[in-house]
Amino acid sequence: MRGWVNGWMSRSINESALFLRHIAGDSEMTMTNNEFNVLRVMAEKDIAWTWMMLDRTLAIRGIAGFGNVANIVTRLVNNGMVETVYDESTSKPRYRVSEQGHQLLRKPHDD
Repeated sequence: MRGWVNGWMSRSINESALFLRHIAGDSEMTMTNNEFNVLRVMAEKDIAWTWMMLDRTLAIRGIAGFGNVANIVTRLVNNGMVETVYDESTSKPRYRVSEQGHQLLRKPHDD
């Protein structure tokens, strides 16, 4: 299966995994469908998410990624789509969609 989603070319690697590949200039990044969905959910609200809040939101909505949020968010941070927010009043970091992540989500549909 091939197609474009918000400027990302999607291709099926196997029946259980859908990957999104984005080529921007000289850099190329691959993102799973679950990572893309988590990024979209995070971008819906301008808040600093905890893993627990995000995991609960995914579970309530029935969105894939529930139970694997820590790994998904870590990959999004490593790819620059999400930034870590530290707050003096909390001991654990929170996460927010970065400007790069918002730009990716705003990209028009390409063919």
